Amino acid sequence: MAHQDNSPVVRSSVWIVPAGDALARIEKLTRQAHARAGGPRFKPHLTLLSGSETTQANAELRAKHLAAKLAPFEITLHRIEWRREYYRSLYVAVELTPALIAARRAAYEIFEMNPPPPFDPHVSLVYGDVDEALKRELAAGAGGRLDLKFKADAVQLVNASPSVAVTGWKTLAEFKFAA
Repeated sequence: MAHQDNSPVVRSSVWIVPAGDALARIEKLTRQAHARAGGPRFKPHLTLLSGSETTQANAELRAKHLAAKLAPFEITLHRIEWRREYYRSLYVAVELTPALIAARRAAYEIFEMNPPPPFDPHVSLVYGDVDEALKRELAAGAGGRLDLKFKADAVQLVNASPSVAVTGWKTLAEFKFAA
């Protein structure tokens, strides 16, 4: 008889998290923006995949397979932009490189969630319904850009989903990329 996984279903996302100096600079900018704009606090991240619904054990296994398939690559951040979207109220645009596109494609293939939706990579600074004039002022105050690079060398499985409050998001597992 086959083993059945009866563990509860988790709704999760797969993130790449900035590290080193890039993380420190993003966190500083995020703190400054939150002081003026408010909104929930969250860990800076670039979302590779969202909307996974499976058991935690299955999600962890898939994230581990994804990390084993990827080699470290560079992430480049550029312009500070904003939208009238809760999760992209104020953010830093990320350069869409072949390595990032391949990582995204691999994530959706391994999690069997094809086809992936359109990809507009970014690292959010503020979530919420923020006045556009304030967003423009915050972006200008930061010089309009955050020219940073960091090495992506791991993925995190996070319980980030619309059914979980932003303040309740937590890392379920982290896996380093293959060398």
